[in-house]
Amino acid sequence: MTKSQGTWPGAICVLGVGLWVLGVDSVSRAQAPIPDPDTFFRAVRDNLARAERATPLYVYKERRTDIHTNPFGRLGTGGASVYEVYPSPVRQLVYRRLIERDGEPVTAAEVTRQDSEYRARAGEVLRERGAGSPDEERLAEEEAQRARERRDRAINDAVAALEFRITERTTYRGVPAIVVTFSPKVSARPSTRQGRTAQKFAGTIWVDEKAAEVMQVEATSIDDISYGLGILARLGKGTTAAVTRRPVGDGLWMPTSLTLSGRGRALLVRRLVVDFSVEWFDYRRLPDDLLAPFLDARVHRQSRSGP
Repeated sequence: MTKSQGTWPGAICVLGVGLWVLGVDSVSRAQAPIPDPDTFFRAVRDNLARAERATPLYVYKERRTDIHTNPFGRLGTGGASVYEVYPSPVRQLVYRRLIERDGEPVTAAEVTRQDSEYRARAGEVLRERGAGSPDEERLAEEEAQRARERRDRAINDAVAALEFRITERTTYRGVPAIVVTFSPKVSARPSTRQGRTAQKFAGTIWVDEKAAEVMQVEATSIDDISYGLGILARLGKGTTAAVTRRPVGDGLWMPTSLTLSGRGRALLVRRLVVDFSVEWFDYRRLPDDLLAPFLDARVHRQSRSGP
C-alpha cells in the first residue's frame, strides 16, 4: 500500500489496506458457516497493519503508464516507465529513479544525472532537518511517526466513509476466500482526500481465508471524481479501479498492481479517457529504517550495484 497515495488511485489502494478497521454488518445465511467474524477480522487487521508499518522498509520497482493527454483526450496511454523507488518517511527524500522507458533501459548518463540531482536535493533537505546533529536519530523517529500518523488518518477516514458487509465464502483464483462488499456511508463526513474519494466508490474485496490477507479489491465509482478542484480533471460515474495484493516475502503481502479506467473531462472542457495501470514488483527489504535509503551504501551492496 501505496505507492500513488494522495491521488484518486491512491484512495483505492487505501481500501485494500483499510479492511483492518472494518465493522462487519451481516453475513449471507445461504452460505456455509464462515470463521468467527471478530477473530477473522482481527487477523486481517493485524496482517494489514504489519504490512503498512513495513512499507517504508522496502525498496521496490514500479512500472506505470505515462500520464499525459494527446489531441484525442486520452490519458495514460503514451507508453510505460519503470522506476526504482527508495522510500522515506520524509516526502522530499523519496527517490523515484527512472531506469526504463518503453521497454528500453535509460542511458547511464541519464541515471547519473538523476542520482546527482537527488543527492543535491537530499543533502539540502537533510541539512535543514539537522542530519549529523546529536538530535538526528530523534528527528528521524519523529518524522517516521508523523508519516505513520498520516497513513493512519487516511486509512481510517477512507474506511469510515464506507459500509462493509460479508456476503459469502467462495474460491478466488483457486484459493478459499471470504467476500466482502462495500458501499458509501451516506452519513460519513470524510476529512481527507482519500476519504472523500473512497466515499464515491462501491465494490468487492476478496480475502484469502487461510492467510487472512486481502487479495483483491475491485471498485466502481457511483459519482464523479474531481482532481484539482475539478479544474484539472473530472472522471465520470462508472470509473473502475482494481488493486491486487500478493505475498512478497518475509511473511508480508503488499500491493502488486492497480488499474484505473474511466472517462471524463480535463481542464473543464477537453474529453478525457483514462486507461492507467501500475505494477509494483521486486520488493527488497532495507537493512534498517532509513531516512534516505539511496544514500546508504548498504542498500547498494544488497543489490550488488553501486549508487
